[in-house]
Amino acid sequence: MVTLVLAAIAMQGAAVMWQQQSQRSNEALLLETGEAYRLAIGRYYESTPQPVKQYPVRLDELIEDKRFPVPKRHLRKLYPDPFYVKQGMTLIIRDGRIVGVHGQSLLAPIRSTGYQESQSGFHGAKHYRAWQFVYEPNTLADLELAWVNR
Repeated sequence: MVTLVLAAIAMQGAAVMWQQQSQRSNEALLLETGEAYRLAIGRYYESTPQPVKQYPVRLDELIEDKRFPVPKRHLRKLYPDPFYVKQGMTLIIRDGRIVGVHGQSLLAPIRSTGYQESQSGFHGAKHYRAWQFVYEPNTLADLELAWVNR
């Protein structure tokens, strides 16, 4: 009987550790995915052929930007929300155009430091939904650096 109790306690501890490791993995993937979307939206915006810069209307435009004679690819594929794999990232819309994305999870983030400059608003976030990956035009230097490092 004592052996069964000890085994149950050990299994419970292992389950908690597995859950926390799974959340850490999804958290890292959310940072990577969100940043990929933010940079792709920035490349789309900055490469607008007209004098007035525009954000995309649909995410598909990041995969195949048909504003050019030869379509450009700003993103290889559409990535799901790591915490809700069957759903895409939630869009952040301004004036009918996509300026960024965010996840849907209401879990509290594990990570508390080590964010990039573009992610400075993530400090102290109460849940992953507050992590918004928005492209702001004044981050062109960040965009060029990421493009070169690809």
